[in-house]
Amino acid sequence: MPVKLAWWLKEHQFSEYHEIEIAREADRVFEAIKQVDISQSRIIRILFRIRGLPQGMSNFYGFLENGFILLEENENEEIIFGFLIGWTGLAKMSPDEFKQLQDRNYIKGVWNFKLTPVGGKTSLSTETRVYCPTMLSRVRFSIYWFVISRFSGLIRIIMLRLIKKQVELSPQYVKAN
Repeated sequence: MPVKLAWWLKEHQFSEYHEIEIAREADRVFEAIKQVDISQSRIIRILFRIRGLPQGMSNFYGFLENGFILLEENENEEIIFGFLIGWTGLAKMSPDEFKQLQDRNYIKGVWNFKLTPVGGKTSLSTETRVYCPTMLSRVRFSIYWFVISRFSGLIRIIMLRLIKKQVELSPQYVKAN
């Protein structure tokens, strides 16, 4: 269980976890996380369109530009995003403000990419955790989660596969000897 996610979000009622093994070192995988274009997946494009997500959310920087908060970045180890869902959409704030926020009008979430070296390979995992501060927000999010969780999981699985494909097939990610 990622300890750092628990530091950023002490409690959660919803979570999702996926993992893939990549035949490259962690430093190469870390680069690819930031560079991969997830819009190359037709399925992701369709699912984002159905959910009304901005087209700009096609890579690491697009998520940051569209409301996600970079909470922590530990090179070759982990990237942690935060997100706050309010009545008007995603709210933007600093990592410190995110950590301290106790406003019951916001659903709080964290999402990571964690890299674990395994020999000359890397295990890349992604986990999402969501905390709903009120019973009403929990009920509403439960309905949303019931509908969206399979598709959300599919998006994350495809993201991991795109990263794997990019790292394993592109010569730019092969370490020079």
